[in-house]
Amino acid sequence: MSRKIWTKPLGVVALALCTVSAPLFADETKPDVTERAQALVWGSGDVKPDPQAGLSMLEDAAAQGDPEAALAAGDLLLWGGPVAADRDRAVGYLEQAVEAGNWEAHRLLGKQLIGGWALPRDTARGVDLLETQIAKGDAKAALILGEAYLYGTGLPRDYAKARDLFETAAEAGDATGLWKYGETLMWSQRDPKTAQAFLERAGAAGVDGAYATLAEGAMYGYLGGGKVSRAKFDGYAKAARAAGNERIEVLDATRRIWGISMRGDGKQAVAQLREAAEAGNKTAARYLVGLLRDGNSYNVRRDPEGAADFLEAHNDLFTPEELANYAMTIRVARHRHDADFAPLAGEIAPARAKMNAAEARDLFKANPRLAVYMIQKDLADKGLYRGPLDGFAGRGTLRAMERACGTMPGDMACRDGVLAPEIVGAMLREGWGS
Repeated sequence: MSRKIWTKPLGVVALALCTVSAPLFADETKPDVTERAQALVWGSGDVKPDPQAGLSMLEDAAAQGDPEAALAAGDLLLWGGPVAADRDRAVGYLEQAVEAGNWEAHRLLGKQLIGGWALPRDTARGVDLLETQIAKGDAKAALILGEAYLYGTGLPRDYAKARDLFETAAEAGDATGLWKYGETLMWSQRDPKTAQAFLERAGAAGVDGAYATLAEGAMYGYLGGGKVSRAKFDGYAKAARAAGNERIEVLDATRRIWGISMRGDGKQAVAQLREAAEAGNKTAARYLVGLLRDGNSYNVRRDPEGAADFLEAHNDLFTPEELANYAMTIRVARHRHDADFAPLAGEIAPARAKMNAAEARDLFKANPRLAVYMIQKDLADKGLYRGPLDGFAGRGTLRAMERACGTMPGDMACRDGVLAPEIVGAMLREGWGS
């Protein structure tokens, strides 16, 4: 049985870790204590959730020197969710796992200390933790540190350092960084030829998303400009399909919607997405549901009923969590009158408490005014907003959102506009201080 240690906020991850049957708990030697404890935290199979009992089991094992249990306890306490977050205890357990030489603990703690999402920033310590691992040949640690330099997360942006770290990771067997580096160069238009070369290397090394990125850049003119760039689309699309990349069908449909190198045709694009989804392409299925739910204000009309019908007919293409979220956002998309906002906000409150970033952005796209209404209410409850709860992003609302944005963890680009989907999504998840 494989071990799974979470590196994302636990409160927003699907409630499934491993399959453990109840009789295994009678034998204290099988499976290992970390797996049994995590099954208790979340519930699995016949095991009912008991988060406190699971945490206690992890802490007991950590006290006896088990580094994986210490890592799991630290990860759980870092993010909270089924148990209350306790950052001080989390750091203690993560440091214990680091001291024992646990690679994942080095990565998790290093990333958080650099990024400052769940912990106060200590970039020197974070860099040291990751560099210790890189010296041991840890490709994942090189990717984490490389991305911090590439995106300027907690560290000054440094393309040369990022490139060198990604080359190190590629030599260790993970070419994902070559893809990220090439993608960033391509969209920034710093050096299209070098960007193309890095992306092609990543694709040849087995990173199928690199070919989809190349196709996307080609159709938007980022690989040499104009017709020169767009002429490269078909070749990269063919390579992406051969590599099994699902996103390429969405990109091809996007070309058809907006008339890139062809006449725009929303109906044909929807048919193209439907055909891909019915052939088992889950990425196309997700995009199609969102497109039907929201429309595009151009040549695809809003059709929440059509989205619901497709979701019901093809529910096997979605996880239970995705089905629940799409059903909720489709319901939200159907109700756009002011009088609906308060009851809708109350109805979706339980789902909202467990939303991840993508789900929160989906809610905003499905009903922008409802999203603004909920943010207004949250800000009013915190004493940061005194205007009307009307769902309109007027001057008072925007000012309150700007003040709140400045208190949010991580690096939110507040000055670029607080109505950006990622900022609205974060606020919908109530990710700012009081």
